[in-house]
Amino acid sequence: MSYLNVAADNYESVLLNDTPEFAELLAISAEFGLKVDNPPTCVARNLVVRGLRFNVLDWAGPADGDSKPTLFMVHGGAVTAHTWDLVALQLARRYRVITPDIRSHGDSEWARDGDYDHHEMMEDLAAIMREMDLPPCLVIGHSMGGALVERLALEYPELTAAIAIVDFTPESNYPGLPIDVIRLFDSVEHYAERASKYGDRKLSEVTYAARHELLQRLDGKLMPKHDPRHGMGGPGPGYYPGTPGFKQMKAVAVPAAVIWGRDSFFVTDEKSQQLADVMPLGEGHCIEAAGHQVFLEQPQAFIDVVNDFIGRL
Repeated sequence: MSYLNVAADNYESVLLNDTPEFAELLAISAEFGLKVDNPPTCVARNLVVRGLRFNVLDWAGPADGDSKPTLFMVHGGAVTAHTWDLVALQLARRYRVITPDIRSHGDSEWARDGDYDHHEMMEDLAAIMREMDLPPCLVIGHSMGGALVERLALEYPELTAAIAIVDFTPESNYPGLPIDVIRLFDSVEHYAERASKYGDRKLSEVTYAARHELLQRLDGKLMPKHDPRHGMGGPGPGYYPGTPGFKQMKAVAVPAAVIWGRDSFFVTDEKSQQLADVMPLGEGHCIEAAGHQVFLEQPQAFIDVVNDFIGRL
């Protein structure tokens, strides 16, 4: 099997700014009217924690970034750390941004025992933060990543200066992925065409994401990188087991932003605002003309919300 993207293949960090994928990212950013000159540095590195190898992207941030919060951004199910690239490219102009591939996703290792309990996945994140000796961070989680951030904020409040939960709430509306079903695609374009139907996403952006979300099998077919043993999403008892509910989230003591898309299939306005309201320092931000992939459909609006939230910490 082979990857379609550049990644670190040993303990040496890899500068991504000189790769074809980074040039593609700059072109897509220009399509959105986002800044592309003097881009911040991004390196990929491997870390081994808790007996697993994790791929971590480290956007260096400005030279005076020591006085700014570090952003630790956790992607959702079936995607990768690169799902944040479009907004990380802009946020890293002001802050250091760390985006890991969670276990069984992207360029991180699959769990050998197939253990995808979300408590264990949250422990992975805490271990990565400690291994990197990060200060308390603004921890941002999208979709399933939001579920992990909820757990992290309650279990290890010393690691979080603030949190942002993006398009996720307790009792979500998503039915999840079937377990042990491998989806096959003939080409990157085949995958991108199908994925672009979910939300208002540019085909160029989805194609960029596809290069990081797929690997090529020996027979030439493409398959998602995530472990098919991991089912994701949904309100049923088989999904998100142990995810903190609304009552439990009352114990989150740090500033918390809940950000969601008005047109999301994954959450409702009512539950999103309810989550914001139950946290003592919570606030809700609904982004118009955006679905579940809020930050990919309306990246500038998302960046504006994050910058405003940080400015008031």
